[in-house]
Amino acid sequence: MPKSRLMKELAIESSLAPCYLKFCLSERFCPPLSLWAGLEWHKMVKSEISKKNDLPFSNVRARFKPTSDDDACFKLWNMYINQAQEYDKALIESWKSDMDGMLLFSALYSAVLAAFIIESYKNLQEDPASTTSDLLVQMSRQLALLSNGTVFTFEEPTSFHPTATSLVCNLLWFLALALALTCSLLATFVQQWTRDFLHKTTMRPSPVVQARVLAFSYFGLRRFGMHTFVDTIPILLHISLFFFFAGLVAFLLPVSFPLMCLMAGVLAGFMLIYCGLSYIPLVFLDAPYRTPLSDFLWRSGNRLHGYIIRLHGLRGDLSLTEAMIEKSLQKSSDRDSQCMEYTMKQLNFDTELVPMFEAIPEAVLSPRGGVRLENFKLVASLIQSSEPENSIVSRISHFISISGTSSDPANQMRDMTYCLKALRSLALLVIQKPTQNDVDDTLMFWFDRSLLQVLAVSDTTLRDHITPAIALVRASRLQSLKRCIDNVAQILSFPSTPAYEKLQLADNVFRCMSSDDIDWTSKMFLEHFINLGNVLMKHISDDWQDHLDELVKEAQTTVSQLQSPGRWKAALISILGEFFSKSITNGVKPIEMEVTWQTILTSMPFSFFDQNIKVDEEEAAASFVLNNPSIIPSIVPPEMFILILRLFFSTDRAFSFHGSAKCRSIVQWYLHECQPIQRNYLVTQDVETHLEECILEDLRADESEYPTWCVTAIERLYAGLGFQYAIVPPRLRIFAKKIFDLVPNVSANFNRDRWWLVTKARTEWILCVDIYNNLYLSETSAVDASTLDDIRALGGRLMPDIPIPEQPDSPELNKQWVDDIRKYAISMVVFIISKFILMCSEDTGGVLLGDWVGMLNKLYRYEGQIYDSIQLQFAESIMGLISVVPWNQPKESAASQVFRDWIWRLNQDWVWITDLKSARILADAIRRHKNDVNFRGTLWQEQVLLDRCLHIIQDAEGEHEPQIPLIRVSSAT
Repeated sequence: MPKSRLMKELAIESSLAPCYLKFCLSERFCPPLSLWAGLEWHKMVKSEISKKNDLPFSNVRARFKPTSDDDACFKLWNMYINQAQEYDKALIESWKSDMDGMLLFSALYSAVLAAFIIESYKNLQEDPASTTSDLLVQMSRQLALLSNGTVFTFEEPTSFHPTATSLVCNLLWFLALALALTCSLLATFVQQWTRDFLHKTTMRPSPVVQARVLAFSYFGLRRFGMHTFVDTIPILLHISLFFFFAGLVAFLLPVSFPLMCLMAGVLAGFMLIYCGLSYIPLVFLDAPYRTPLSDFLWRSGNRLHGYIIRLHGLRGDLSLTEAMIEKSLQKSSDRDSQCMEYTMKQLNFDTELVPMFEAIPEAVLSPRGGVRLENFKLVASLIQSSEPENSIVSRISHFISISGTSSDPANQMRDMTYCLKALRSLALLVIQKPTQNDVDDTLMFWFDRSLLQVLAVSDTTLRDHITPAIALVRASRLQSLKRCIDNVAQILSFPSTPAYEKLQLADNVFRCMSSDDIDWTSKMFLEHFINLGNVLMKHISDDWQDHLDELVKEAQTTVSQLQSPGRWKAALISILGEFFSKSITNGVKPIEMEVTWQTILTSMPFSFFDQNIKVDEEEAAASFVLNNPSIIPSIVPPEMFILILRLFFSTDRAFSFHGSAKCRSIVQWYLHECQPIQRNYLVTQDVETHLEECILEDLRADESEYPTWCVTAIERLYAGLGFQYAIVPPRLRIFAKKIFDLVPNVSANFNRDRWWLVTKARTEWILCVDIYNNLYLSETSAVDASTLDDIRALGGRLMPDIPIPEQPDSPELNKQWVDDIRKYAISMVVFIISKFILMCSEDTGGVLLGDWVGMLNKLYRYEGQIYDSIQLQFAESIMGLISVVPWNQPKESAASQVFRDWIWRLNQDWVWITDLKSARILADAIRRHKNDVNFRGTLWQEQVLLDRCLHIIQDAEGEHEPQIPLIRVSSAT
């Protein structure tokens, strides 16, 4: 092994020195190492390194192979490669283009410079022709002196010394030539290095290897200052050019002084321009001028506590390019608007607008809901541009009027979808923009009225997009109308402005509006609007010049009438009514319906559902969208129906309007037709309990066109409010109490309905369950007053012959009274169960009536007492059920279900059956079942009940037969 390689191996790990000494002593040799000893030492080094790393030595220098973990990062590395290669490619391409231009310039420049040097370097040596000329002159002079007899003295020629100007000129030009050639060589190197960089970073296909090679090469490029090296090349070339001009001045000095002065002036001007171009980007970061000296000056200036960078309001250690980028991101709204205007100017054809339509919603709508108000200025100039070609609204209107541009129906529908979505996005942004309080910034109408006409007559199948677009555009125009009127009021209230000037400014704002902008039915608003225009016009009349203050007061009065919240609420009702009416007529669910609803409601600064805001009858008519018979779940989804219902109750005329009965019937029919999941959604969303109000109003006024729908709606609403819950929800309890109070006074139209008795029983059961929970689930023996009131009301109607236990004044008797009141409550439970048993004995169309799970839970383990009359009522209901022979009916029938699954398991021991008459009826009913030819065995606790009844009968008759033991039957045969 070569000694140098061996020493290199020794330097791998300094901790191996003890091993080396041990080896030397054991082999009894001392350095210098022999070849054999070196080999042995190398083996020991490998062994120790292998032990230290717990790896075979052969794997220490193994080539890198991507593992499964590396492969799992394939996409991550690809993202890095895409970003890094894009940056590197742009950087290297810029270097390459700079070097190409530099090579071309330096080549031409060197050629020109060489031509000058050829002439100038002659001045550095003696000219032979000049020497010959001097000798000839001396010879002629000698001959002339000899002819005159004068003695001639030979003069030695003076030694040659180049002039200072020649030395300076040639020195500068030769330096310039050397720098130019050096720049050419360095530029060639840079081109070669960039090609090598690209080759090294793209030669391996594996993303892991390629990414790491790319990172390794790039960080090496930065570590060795490649950027600085490249920036130095043009600096050298510029210095060379300065040397050339300076040398040219020195070259011309002995030739011609005026010409030298001219070139000196040119050089001075060139230097001033160069210095100016170097300094301008330091002051103005958006300047396109820049020289290599600019970066040097920037860095030098920032070393003085960041002086230059602080002048621009920036922070950090930024290069000149980075500072320019950071500055470009500050206060960019005006530039952004100019960019958008430029873009619109370039989109000459409608086909080019589709990408713009597609991009607008992304820029305007927020993914979290709402809009991006920060981007308002970006599109504001496009909406209100005075040039139709630059106005996005005008372009959208024209695009819709020609129904797209593509002949392919699929592409045409896609383009129109993008267009309408862009329009909705712009309307949402404009509506949600904060109100401007500055009078000088009076908001004009963002959307012209012709756009509404185009949308209304547009022949397209995209009604689900057009309907919300019309509503939002109308809401925006209404908002602009209100802001203009508010600005008129603000102008008229200026304290220090002369009356004539107030009227003039107010009239200028009023002229921005027109009666055509009032597109909702409101005779009063239109009358006040026209009156305001007439009042403001009077200020130019000579007859009113002495009464301008009176005109101001009259105008203020008229404006205050226009500002009444009721007028604007009526306008919103008109917009929402048309929005839903068109949706129902077209049979579509509007796109972003909830967003449209909320945006329109919040477009005005008042509470839309405030009943104190009065609306005239003619203005409220638009809120009665519910009178449309097409409002059924298959056409109108619950999400739209709940909004229509809220609109119906937006005024205090929901029940006073002459068509309100029909509207309530449609609400009830909609509940009847809903699926359970749709019904539950309606109940959840109807936090104002409008559904209950529609039912209760029909029961109160007896104006229902279809009483059956009203009764069915009660049942559906009970189910949606949680009829079968163990704990009665508060909303259900309140509704049931109201129904309970109205039951005695309902008309015959409801009493004749076949389901009315079921509704009455279900109402009583809800209140009974609430009473039971308050009595039996309470941890204390105290009973609150409201529960006692409910017991008196329900018990007085269900069991009028049984007196309600009165609460004693003596505290020690409270426990007995609590037991008595609980007996009273459980007796009401049994009474209601009896009613449901009798109703299920009739033909119910296979519908199992009653909350049997709840009934079972409340009676199953009861071992107290029940009034005899209630026992008798229960026994007669069982006999009524047995009389229809339920075991021979289909299993789907209500009678069969109650008989088979429920009545025999209502109680575990039936100990509360104590009445002899009731026991005989029950025993007779059970014997009929057992003696039937189709008897298939006793069900649940049927035998236990029979045993209990026989025991009571035997005790009453005094018979001395052995007592029949109680037999528990745990399941049906």
